[in-house]
Parts: sequence; structure tokens; C-alpha cells
Amino acid sequence: MKWIMCLSGLWLITFCSCNLRERELELKNKMQEVNKKEQELSLKEKEIQLKEEQLNKREHVSDSLLKIPPDTLSMLHPDLTGTWAVDMLCTATTCAGSAVGDSKVEQWEISLQHNTVIANAINKDKVIRTYSGTYTGNKLELSSQAIDTSTSKGVQIIIRLKKTKENEMEGEREIIRPDDCHIIYDLQLKKK
Repeated sequence: MKWIMCLSGLWLITFCSCNLRERELELKNKMQEVNKKEQELSLKEKEIQLKEEQLNKREHVSDSLLKIPPDTLSMLHPDLTGTWAVDMLCTATTCAGSAVGDSKVEQWEISLQHNTVIANAINKDKVIRTYSGTYTGNKLELSSQAIDTSTSKGVQIIIRLKKTKENEMEGEREIIRPDDCHIIYDLQLKKK
């Protein structure tokens, strides 16, 4: 009987130890699977975090674009931009060195920037003056500040134009010097 009990105990120990090894293998395999799943989950979390950052950046760019007002002037008046031939004829003056009948010819490059009209006056392939202003209805008002080289004081130039026909404008240019003298030119503009 002892013999049977010993054998039974040995068999039980062997059976339990085999079962224990199988369980250890199963546990090891499950731990490897869990580790693999944790790594996959960590990678997915990083992917989601990157996508969230990209979305936030896109949203920020989109929001900032919405804050920029559309350049409605360029949409309403695309024919305003371009090269214009400008003929000027002096019609009135109280300044020494100027005479009624004096004439000038310039070329203006007109562009639109954020609903502001920019006109670069060009003479002999050089920008000699830049005007800026507004275009409302069919009226264009521009101005420029310059320095009178003889007095080193500011000169104000005001331009008022009205569209008369397609690709044509007319108006006047008033120059106000520091000694309060004025020069007025009639302007004729034709788009090239």
C-alpha cells in the first residue's frame, strides 16, 4: 500500500509539475501577447497624438485665414490694376518755378493690396514716387508725402481721379508745398 501511495504521490507530483510547466508556458505566451498589444496600443496612441497635432495646426491656419478679410476691391475692380499712361497739364500754380501749361508724362503701375490702391509713378524706368489710397464707386483718391529737396520739408500730393470710360480716368493732382504754394495738374490716364 505504501508503494501505491508513493506511486500516487509521485504521479501526482509529476502530473502537477507537467501541468505547471504547461501553465508557465501559457502564462509566458500570454505575457508576450499582452506586451505586444501594449506596444501596438502605444504606437496607436502616438499616431493619434500626431494626427491631433496636425489637425490643430490645420485648424489654426484655417482660423487665421478666416481672419484675413477678402480683397474685395480686386474682386470688384480687376480692371484697375496694370500699367497706365499718365498725361499731366498744369492748370494753376502759385509756386515759383512752375507755370500754367507745363506738361509731364509718367507711367503708373497700379496694384491692389488689402483693399488699398498702390500706384508707383515711373519715369525713365525708375520708381519716382509711390501713391496709396482708396477706390470708392468710380472715384480713386491717392496721396503721397515727399520731401522738397530745396527746403527739406514735406510736400503733400493729393490725386483725385474718376473713371470716365473703360480703361480711362481723369482728374487732378494737387501739390501742396511747405510755403503754402499750390500746383494743380489736370490728369488724363489711359490703360496700356
